[in-house]
Order: sequence, then structure tokens, then C-alpha cells
Amino acid sequence: MKSDENGSRIVSRRNFTAITAGTFATGLAGCVGDDPQDNGGNGNGTQDDGSGGNGNADEEYTVFASMPAVWDFVRQVAGEHMEAIDLVPIGEHGHDWTPEPGMVEELDGAAGFVYLRDFAAWQDDAADQLAERDDVVVIEATEGIEFFDSPAEDDDEHFWMDPIACQEGVLNVADGLADIDPDNADDYQANAAVFNDELEDLNDDIHDIVDRAELEDIVVATHDSFQWWHRRYDINIHSPVGTSPDDAASAADVEEVETLIEDLGIEHVLYDVGEPAPLADSLADEVDAEILPLSPIETQIDGSPEVDPTVEMEPDWGYIDHFRELNLPTLETALRAD
Repeated sequence: MKSDENGSRIVSRRNFTAITAGTFATGLAGCVGDDPQDNGGNGNGTQDDGSGGNGNADEEYTVFASMPAVWDFVRQVAGEHMEAIDLVPIGEHGHDWTPEPGMVEELDGAAGFVYLRDFAAWQDDAADQLAERDDVVVIEATEGIEFFDSPAEDDDEHFWMDPIACQEGVLNVADGLADIDPDNADDYQANAAVFNDELEDLNDDIHDIVDRAELEDIVVATHDSFQWWHRRYDINIHSPVGTSPDDAASAADVEEVETLIEDLGIEHVLYDVGEPAPLADSLADEVDAEILPLSPIETQIDGSPEVDPTVEMEPDWGYIDHFRELNLPTLETALRAD
């Protein structure tokens, strides 16, 4: 196990992928250590402090998160007091991943479960099941966050694409962790405040890009999970694909987007790094445009997406990393703000 620059404890998602492949039935409590990526660890999932003992003795709780964005919220807020584990394996898209049958019953080490309402049916079902247990705190990261009818879908739930809306989700996580561990409630609130300041800075930087931009429109040729950017930043998002990664674009939808690209002078076609992107590739070829990556923070990749080997991702990236490494540079180039 290693720590990020904010001091948060990280359970390697590469290691956890092996766990989710079929070992839930053995219980997760004893399976999250022994990380080959461990920097300075002692091989049993704890940090070696040089004295031969556990360098983080106060870490007593494991909290499971239901997708990468909220996983990072948990680890940022938890700091040194808890382990945060993302249930979605590396390379899987959070929107269409479904856990193995019986997974919820096997979360033996769970002190908490953090989920998003109406994002995936299994999450709502898991929350209902776990709420019946006395030893698990169920935390709805979306509590109090109002969805809206976007051009992509009714009740668009992709609030985490808006850093300001995320601040409410981070506070929800802090409240839930305090329910698990009241003795460290002040630390959770303080960590949430620090991370929310980072989200505020990120929001300011996106506004800066939009203020400098020559264009107001982007084309996304994979599923459209970015409409919260239109609400917050007045970026017009056009996609021939709906909000589900499984949706397919019709010939008429593709032709309409091709016409729009030519009319607006758009020079880039954007794609979701977590999805196969043949449509983005072919559309870019058709209109003589370049492709650029976007992260909806619904998946983690170890390496490069198949469509573009120039993009390098790390499986332990957090929310801010996804924006600063991929989304902000792409927006700056696609909107001609550079």
C-alpha cells in the first residue's frame, strides 16, 4: 500500500482487480494487501515505518466505493484513518460494470459503502441490502444533489463532472465517515475542506479556459456523460451517442454531427478513454479532424487507450488527476483556448 501526495492511503486497483475476478467468496478483509506496486510496504498491506511494526496503526476501517470518482472522494476525506477500495476493476467502465452474484453479502470487511443513486441498478440494490446490516454505514454521495433533464437524458446523474456539485458529494462522504468513526470526525471535515478547495481551484481553471476560448462547442463521439459542463460552463456538447456506453449512433445522427463540425469549424473529435472508440476514429477521418481524450472518471486504465497510444494513464489517478492530465488540456485545445 502506498500514499499519495495528500497523505491518503491507497489500495492498488491493479491488485484489487485480481480480487474481483472471483475471490469475493473468500471474504475481502484478508485480500487487499500484498501489492506488487507497494512502495515501502512490508508485503502485508501495511506501511513499514522502519521499526518492523505497522506504520499506520490507527487504520481500522475499510470503505468500499462504487466507482472511481467517489473512490477518490473517500480516500481524500479518509486520510490516514481508513482504507478506500474501488469495486470497479481497472479497465472496466463504471456505468456498465456489474459485480459477481453474491458480492454484497461477501463484503465482510466493509465498515462503509459509498454509492450513487440511479447510476447503476446494482448500486441501489447493494445499498438497500447493506442498509439492513448493523455493522455497515451506507453513504449516498448524491444525497441533496439535484439531477436535471439534460440534452442527453432525463435526470442526468453525472454530477461528478461538475467540480462544484462534487463539493456536496465530498461533504456527504465526510459525514458518512464521521458516522463510522466519530473520534476522527474533525479530521474528516478538515480533509473535506482541503479537497473542496482543490475542486474550487479546478472550477476556476475550467472557467478560465472557457473565457479564453474561441469556440463554445465540442463533439464527443462516445457516450455523452458531459452535459453538466453545459450547465456550469456553457460548453455545448454534441454527441451522436446517448448516455449509455452500449448505445449506438444512427447514420442520421452521425451525418448531423458531421455537418455541425463543418459548419462550426470544429477541428477535434473527443472520445471517452474508457470505451472502444471506433466511431470517434472514423468520424475524425471523415471530417479530417484530430481525436482527443476525455475522462468521465468512470474507469481507470493502466497504460493507454487502444485508440490513442500517445495517452498515458495511471490506475491510481484521482479525480483531480483525470481533469488536469486529460480533460483540461483537451478542452483547451478543442475550444481553441491555447
